[in-house]
Amino acid sequence: MFPQRSSEVYRTPVTHQPPPALELAGNLEYPNLNVADLNARLENLSPRLHDCWDSIAINEHNHVALATNRREGRHWWGMFFGYERSHINHMTVDNADFKLQADHTVNLVRYAENNVLLVALGDTRLQAWSTYSKVRNPQSPYCLFLVGESGAHPTPISQLNVFKADPRRAVSASADGTLNVWDLSGADLESSYHSRTSHTDKLTGLGTPSASADKFVTCDRGGSALLWDVRAAAPSSTCLYADSSHLLSFTCAAWAASTELEGDNYIYLGDYDGTVHTVDIRVPRKLVESREYFDKGHVSQLLINGPHLAATSNLPASVKVAKVQAGHEFIYTHQDTHSRTTDAVWTDECTLITIGHGRKMVTHSIKKCA
Repeated sequence: MFPQRSSEVYRTPVTHQPPPALELAGNLEYPNLNVADLNARLENLSPRLHDCWDSIAINEHNHVALATNRREGRHWWGMFFGYERSHINHMTVDNADFKLQADHTVNLVRYAENNVLLVALGDTRLQAWSTYSKVRNPQSPYCLFLVGESGAHPTPISQLNVFKADPRRAVSASADGTLNVWDLSGADLESSYHSRTSHTDKLTGLGTPSASADKFVTCDRGGSALLWDVRAAAPSSTCLYADSSHLLSFTCAAWAASTELEGDNYIYLGDYDGTVHTVDIRVPRKLVESREYFDKGHVSQLLINGPHLAATSNLPASVKVAKVQAGHEFIYTHQDTHSRTTDAVWTDECTLITIGHGRKMVTHSIKKCA
């Protein structure tokens, strides 16, 4: 039987007298106090471009907005920046035209008007920021001013589109099915159209037309696509497609550009099997065409640029550009673009920029775009 005083072996030695916790950071004389050492280190909150590049937007003046986030540890937070197009290949904290650090992650950034930036934060808020004003600051016109803020979504915003035909209007959606159409014409952020339960399944995609600001389309994980009319007195939708076979699971949506033959009646829907489906709003509940874009991975994003459709994928990360009027002929393919692709934007008729985790930004020059 052990003697009673054997516990003295496990007592802290008298010679063990570490300094106060605030002085432990970098102290090598007491390496066993790792927890106290970690707690004593001050978190680096200095402005910087984090490793996770999550969203990118560009306006008509070729000014780029970029959202980056710190997604490690217990505290996630992010920043968004603004850059001239000439600085896009060398973006730093110092050469940014504007920058703002947020207490939460910055999930999405989209330009409404040329000088108004919509920012969707990870705490469900949507903010509208004025980014440029010679009246407010003639010496430094690139300066941020909060125009409006709203928390109309119960969960973080996962989809955010601006109507090209009317940049003062935008539509946002969250995975729980909440929809909001925003009006910025009154120098404020006001929801003019609201739906709490647009889909019974997880909402995964949102698309807006380029020629009008009256309609938009949404899709969900259950293979359902809905067409919405903002002019209706009450939020209502028309079933564009419903998968009765339960084999399709949509991931994203894009509204086709106007063409001489089809107008702007075509909708493109990506799915988890790497296929892009075409639906005609004049003939609902029927697929016009289905084309496999990726044999591995799902279609994560679709972007229209005139007659060209860009599709991105993850697992593995890939990019493909097709000429839709030529039977979805692939004119560009890029493999292993990022470790994870998060967003993309067309900067001109032949240039696509993708961002993500890993290789943070990649510029794709489409030589056969003509």
